[in-house]
Amino acid sequence: MVYKSPRKVAVEVLNNVVGTKKPLKFALTENILSMFDKADRAFLLEVIYGVLRNLYYIDWLLEEFYKNREKLSMYTINNLRCAIYQLVFMHIPAYAVTNETVNIEKSFNGKPNVVNAILRNFLRKYQADEIFRITEQMQIDNKNLSVVYSHPEWLIKRWLKRFQLNEVRALLKANNEKPPITIAVKPEERQMIGEYFTQKGFKVSFSQHVASGLIIEGQGYEIRKTLKESPFFWIVQDEASQLVCFLLEPFEGACILDACASPGGKTLLTAALIKKGTIICIENNKKRLKNLQENIARVKKFLPDVEIQPILADICQISLKKHLDSLGFNTHKFDRIILDAPCSSTGVIRRNPDVRYRVNEQEIKRLSKTQKLMLENVSQFLVKNGILVYSVCSTEPEEGEEVIESFLQKHDEFSSIKKLRTYPHIDGMDGFFMGKLLRIK
Repeated sequence: MVYKSPRKVAVEVLNNVVGTKKPLKFALTENILSMFDKADRAFLLEVIYGVLRNLYYIDWLLEEFYKNREKLSMYTINNLRCAIYQLVFMHIPAYAVTNETVNIEKSFNGKPNVVNAILRNFLRKYQADEIFRITEQMQIDNKNLSVVYSHPEWLIKRWLKRFQLNEVRALLKANNEKPPITIAVKPEERQMIGEYFTQKGFKVSFSQHVASGLIIEGQGYEIRKTLKESPFFWIVQDEASQLVCFLLEPFEGACILDACASPGGKTLLTAALIKKGTIICIENNKKRLKNLQENIARVKKFLPDVEIQPILADICQISLKKHLDSLGFNTHKFDRIILDAPCSSTGVIRRNPDVRYRVNEQEIKRLSKTQKLMLENVSQFLVKNGILVYSVCSTEPEEGEEVIESFLQKHDEFSSIKKLRTYPHIDGMDGFFMGKLLRIK
């Protein structure tokens, strides 16, 4: 099916994400993006991401114009949200937004007269500049921070316990800004690849944090299209995620375990860094394993001397030793282990704005228990003097520092070498926790 209106598709995608809480990365597929030309695709992405980054704020603006919101469908509500975003943030002419929004409502067999009335009443009261002035004059408390920056109040309360108000506001603001696209390449090829993208018309800069990082400015879809046609090793990977691989201190000939590997970014960058060796990568989900296998297959020709073996297994439920035996591997000890554990993803809200509406405190507590179990299970496979790096893309201590501290209390055969946190508002990269452990006996 070919959609003629990116506005209509934006409403449909938002209905899946906000209405059913389907992750945006599964709702907004490459098939959908490929239906549009460059301009319409950029518009579609701007509206979807813009609404998600400003959802509470848009709802706050709209709430006085509803008489019976509970009688409106999710399609109608998301249609109105898209309209307000276009009016307030994109400064699209009111007549164009109103007409298109009413037409979309008709196509959904919704309530075009209601939509038309709400938008006209909104436009009678507000001009975009006036809205922002009103916002600036709001008294700052937890609720207003939640509204202005569209983050859940419970998460803001957590951050205010650990950070000063100005820092919390800086983090909230950073989460609502469009992040750059960063790729990992072989460090020795970075200069050449930077020139390649410059010749293709993109603005490129080198990461100051990792020798493998290239930051590329431009429309994401166009960058990915250029990457797919390129003749070199690359993976899309934020600087913080790349930093995990360098913290591991990988070396040529190493035997490495990546315990939660899909989609494979850390496996593949580590493989590029060691140049020769063995990496066992484990994934417990069949669909994610397939994704991992596809990513390995795409770049394997650039890594001829690294054996990469993906395995479908659950490190929380099976004996890894027995599983490796059944597959014919004669090693049960690894020089290096990466445990990039499943987490709340509160550190990557700027890339995945829908995360803030899906995660909750109960989920963080549940994940913390799982993370502790995973670390307990994989640690037994590290050789003496080997290094294990535990990482999560979470801002929360229950998933970071507390996991490491709980583990060290039970294991005097390990010592902590380094604990590192990154934040988007401080470091310009995703929010990560990394704990580097050494097995001393």
